[in-house]
Amino acid sequence: MFSLFKRKNTEVEAVYEAIITDARQPKLYTEYNVPDTPIGRFEMVALHAMPYFVTYAKANEGGKTQALFDMIFADIEQSFREIGVGDLAVPKKMKRYMKDMNGMIQGHMAANADHVDIVRRNVFGDEGTMNTKFKAYIKGLFS
Repeated sequence: MFSLFKRKNTEVEAVYEAIITDARQPKLYTEYNVPDTPIGRFEMVALHAMPYFVTYAKANEGGKTQALFDMIFADIEQSFREIGVGDLAVPKKMKRYMKDMNGMIQGHMAANADHVDIVRRNVFGDEGTMNTKFKAYIKGLFS
């Protein structure tokens, strides 16, 4: 009931919808070999959200940053509950994912950030490799 009185941020909602649409592109999982797992899907949501976080931070728009962060994690929490993660485990998982997201934001915000390497390490591990199409895709997101 109290959600009726909350002011909606339609701009950020539209951004979030675009992020989710982009993160669900089949080519990410088929052509670019991103693992089609909950963590792989989280990484793709994070990847597509990062350019917005960077832009909002540079424009000093903390309200938009927080609204987007909140939307992402409300959806993640709901997804955990839908797949049967127990009530006691949800907060622990949320804390881990939030910590990971904050680390990614800090990494991508660095002045000399190598966006491709950050994504490579997060998605494929320290020794993992990614194909050149995926590298070009990531560079396009941050240009």
